[in-house]
Amino acid sequence: MRPKTALIIGTFCLALSACDTAQDSEETAEATAHAGLTELPVSINAAMVGLIDNSADYLWAVGNGDMPRDEADWDLVRSATYDMILGGQIIQVPGTGEMDAIWTGDAGWQEMSDNLTAIGQDALPLAESQSTDVEAWRAIGDRLVENCEGCHQAFKPEIPSGGILHRSTERESRDVSIFD
Repeated sequence: MRPKTALIIGTFCLALSACDTAQDSEETAEATAHAGLTELPVSINAAMVGLIDNSADYLWAVGNGDMPRDEADWDLVRSATYDMILGGQIIQVPGTGEMDAIWTGDAGWQEMSDNLTAIGQDALPLAESQSTDVEAWRAIGDRLVENCEGCHQAFKPEIPSGGILHRSTERESRDVSIFD
């Protein structure tokens, strides 16, 4: 190979390498920017009421014998289990609430959040198989109640929702199906 040709090929290879490095740097920067959620755009109280409280109703309903009637109802139950799985992880990230950074920095909070995720993971196979085993669902609901009450007692004994309220429970008090 002639020296001039070798120089051109070498320069070309070096230029390609520089392009790959620049592209890798951009991809790394983008991946780092999206690597982890560092703060919720809402308070943990809002995430709890909007995501977890509403979804818990579906798990408790099935545990109380209020069975889904069709595929759409089972989709609601399955979605509720995903909400529990995700919710337990989401509430480990501080949000805009006054106490959020303190709560999420506590090992007890992290453990209870992980328990919430585990409860959802244990409920998911029941939802996916459309299980009508009321006792299995009741056991999930009992674990959920125990975890939620323990967390509220430890971290939020006086105002459980920080003023963010769950929808009316009138339906429950009148023994009307959640699936109506």
